[in-house]
Amino acid sequence: MDAFTQIFGFAFQYLDSAAYLILAALGLSIIFGMMGVINMAHGELMMVGAYITALCMYAGVPAPIAILLAGVGAGLVGMVLERLIIRHFYKQILSSLVVTWGLSMIISQLFLIMFGPNMPSLPTPYSDIKILVGGDIGLAIVGAKGFAQVTADTGRMPLGVESFGIYRLIMFVVAVLMVLAVWLLLQKSEFGARARATMDNPTMANALGISTPRIYALTFGLGSALAGLAGGLFALTSAITPYFGAAYTARAFITVVVGGAAGIINGLVASVAALGGVQTVLSNMFSVYIGFVGMIAAAFLILLFMPTGISGYIEKLKGRSR
Repeated sequence: MDAFTQIFGFAFQYLDSAAYLILAALGLSIIFGMMGVINMAHGELMMVGAYITALCMYAGVPAPIAILLAGVGAGLVGMVLERLIIRHFYKQILSSLVVTWGLSMIISQLFLIMFGPNMPSLPTPYSDIKILVGGDIGLAIVGAKGFAQVTADTGRMPLGVESFGIYRLIMFVVAVLMVLAVWLLLQKSEFGARARATMDNPTMANALGISTPRIYALTFGLGSALAGLAGGLFALTSAITPYFGAAYTARAFITVVVGGAAGIINGLVASVAALGGVQTVLSNMFSVYIGFVGMIAAAFLILLFMPTGISGYIEKLKGRSR
């Protein structure tokens, strides 16, 4: 394998890891950062999105629309949960942890009863489009016909050529767009201003005429909708079961805690950049398992020196410079 292929493979895996962490953690970072709720049912909201995506696609709905409907459905489920249960446990970290943990078990068991242990897998979009790197090809994007021509002589890839699926890059682009959209919503919209005012001082916000219960419900619904969108995107590459969310919950929590609650977006981006980098390097050098263990070790070290997370450390530095 030549140097260019190795560098491309490393960059591809890094972007894939970053997309995975961003999508898994974005909704959770909003709920935890703005509302102080440790939502252990975050993975189950992703699972709800995965099932909605699957059911829509079985009914003939195109994948992009199915994923959007997954976001809407998970958002509505989140708002119902907030209205009935979660609003009674704001700013109670341990209580919210126990309650949402119980909700996660109830939701997963409910889906097990309704749909059984698994659902047929969904086709990955654009799976016939490949990025070929290395050898005499250099760099090329080919469809099914081009790929068949490349492998026509021997029935396999030419020596030195590596193949990468394009859907992973699409997921990274979507993840970046989602982060940008959330930043614009929170920083530039009237809803974002009202939400930030409510989270900073709910009593003052209420006195100024802001309906804080409504803001809480919408904010929790937003975080749930982002979880549903992530679940829909992951459903196109993963097995869909009632325990679908368990594969993502741990990484999402690690990413959010390392990012800290002082800055939702900048903390998330910094956390993803650091943890994704460690995971990519160690996965390339050793194995995927060592990459995951290394990511946890990196999170431990970061929190050892930055107990309030990266964003809290940045805010602390800003305070010293004033």
